[in-house]
Amino acid sequence: MKFLVLLLGAAYVSAAVVEPRRGGNRKAGSQTTSAAAAATGAATSGASGSTQVFTEIGGVPGNECLTFRNNGEIVDAACVDTAADRQMTPTTLSSGDAALKVQRTFTAGFRPDLVDVDACVGFNGTHFRAEDCTASGIELVTLQNGELVASGGACASGHDDAAQMTVDTQGQSCASYTTTNVTPSTS
Repeated sequence: MKFLVLLLGAAYVSAAVVEPRRGGNRKAGSQTTSAAAAATGAATSGASGSTQVFTEIGGVPGNECLTFRNNGEIVDAACVDTAADRQMTPTTLSSGDAALKVQRTFTAGFRPDLVDVDACVGFNGTHFRAEDCTASGIELVTLQNGELVASGGACASGHDDAAQMTVDTQGQSCASYTTTNVTPSTS
């Protein structure tokens, strides 16, 4: 009997998690994804100081959360709120620019330019990925109304068949994200 209760409880929780995904991962003029984000109580604007995990609405089933690979690329992966490679913190840099600070650290074997520096989500003209927060030629990325948008207007548009984040350089077809506030991890 206890097993049946646990099984039914797990099915209910699973259904509750799957339900918000039905809005799709493309904005395409629909307000469904924004309404879903609001209905779940998720933050859609970055309050400075709150470390967050980002979930793509309509992301890869079972792997909807953004994560940073060792090389700084962003992909959809399993949601593990305690993992530093899935955490970002909205912040204001000393320059006064808004940014999303990457919580994880990087090693010289993969990204020597990110060792012992603050890494932020940046747009290099092609990809959104972890970049030195003070690097020149990088557009900083922030969360605006549930969308990840670079300072020049490009936006995250979802993911490809390999679960890697895709970018719409024109900012026309943007994916929507919800956030969960978490306790910052280190590593």
